[in-house]
Amino acid sequence: MTENERDVVDVLSADHREFDRIFTELEGLRGRGEPEALTRKRELVDEVTIGLVKHSVAEETRVYPRVEKQIDKGEAEHSKEEHAEAEETMKRLERMDADDPGFDDAVAELIAEIRHHVEHEEGRMFAELRANFTREELVEMAQQVETIKKIAPTRAHPMTPNDAGVRLAVGPVASLLDHLRDAVSGRGTTSD
Repeated sequence: MTENERDVVDVLSADHREFDRIFTELEGLRGRGEPEALTRKRELVDEVTIGLVKHSVAEETRVYPRVEKQIDKGEAEHSKEEHAEAEETMKRLERMDADDPGFDDAVAELIAEIRHHVEHEEGRMFAELRANFTREELVEMAQQVETIKKIAPTRAHPMTPNDAGVRLAVGPVASLLDHLRDAVSGRGTTSD
């Protein structure tokens, strides 16, 4: 392994920075109702949902089981509960049009949930990961996280338990269906 390989904390932190970049743009669009702003809001919500779902599934299947076993089961359970709350919000947003009167409030709710979650993870869990695992283990976890993110679902599935075994069992089918729906709808195909 080379010294410049990213470890799992680096990978997850980079995701967090990307989510916050999208959130900042969404906050700038709050209250705007012109067609271009509405289109951009929808694109950004779809983009961040895809990223958040992939990130969450990777954490739940590759990081939290290790945290449960070697650090603190309560820590992992708390993070899974936060994921479940955010999934409910993402599912609500998926069903809403950007011009829905409650859309901006639901976006603000998602932003608050994720920022709280990030603060929790970066404030404690990430330090504990680095303190309890070797550099090699952290780099291996990063590689596993990146692999899972490539095949993870792209839509929130709040009815699916946030359990590693369940996510691994149903993930491929959910991912296939999500990717088919995305291909038909064009969701997630826009870029900056």
